Amino acid sequence: MNRHQARRLSGVVFDFDDTLADSTGVHERVWPAVVAALCRHVPDLDAAAFLERYEGCMEAHYERLMRGETDFAGFRRERLAVAIAPWADVGDDLFRDYQAVKARVIDDLRLHADAVATLRHMRAAGIRVGLLTNGPSELQRRKLAVTGIEAELDVVGISEELGAHKPAAAAFEAMLELLGCSADEAAMVGDSLANDVDGALAAGFARVVWISSAEAEPPAGAQRVRCLAEVPAVLGVGMGTAAIQDGQLVEVDGDAGTVPIIAE
Repeated sequence: MNRHQARRLSGVVFDFDDTLADSTGVHERVWPAVVAALCRHVPDLDAAAFLERYEGCMEAHYERLMRGETDFAGFRRERLAVAIAPWADVGDDLFRDYQAVKARVIDDLRLHADAVATLRHMRAAGIRVGLLTNGPSELQRRKLAVTGIEAELDVVGISEELGAHKPAAAAFEAMLELLGCSADEAAMVGDSLANDVDGALAAGFARVVWISSAEAEPPAGAQRVRCLAEVPAVLGVGMGTAAIQDGQLVEVDGDAGTVPIIAE
């Protein structure tokens, strides 16, 4: 029996940032305002070099946050201090202004256009849907509230609340317990190869879907799609090619045009 024929799918776990929500998009929209706020304190700041340093030090500091070695404010301040070190120290006034602008990254966060329709389609088919996200509870809960996504989910798993973060097997095991299903009847959908795809494969999930616009082969045992609207067909929940039309997930039929595949 292979991975994809194990048992009937009964639960699907979705990542949140850059899977259901357009986290990269909101960061790109807010970033010019972040640089402008910093330049008021540091007029000679090289914006391009600063961005390179800021992105380059992300993982090391985020791992400290995930291990509980710092809180979210500490993570932000430490990361900013490393990134801006060639030009300035991080004083309280600079950090306050930086924090005020960065709040928009959460306040302006929006779901991908096909997120709600995809989740509703899964649930209409009798499949339980969960969200598994890394991050501090207060931060991630605020994102859920801003986007209104929690009403479309059966369960929510946040790493700080679970006591484990992706890609650790314990995070996926805790999510399966919340969903009430086993790994051989569950699917994982996410954009991160390391956290979502490799983590779910190692945890034994029957189906693993990597969302990526890159023309790259997914790891063995996983499938790649370009967007959330393609997920139902890949998982065998609905037939044909899916698309979003007027906020509704539809099946594209060569002869009949588009046919709704989500029950309202």
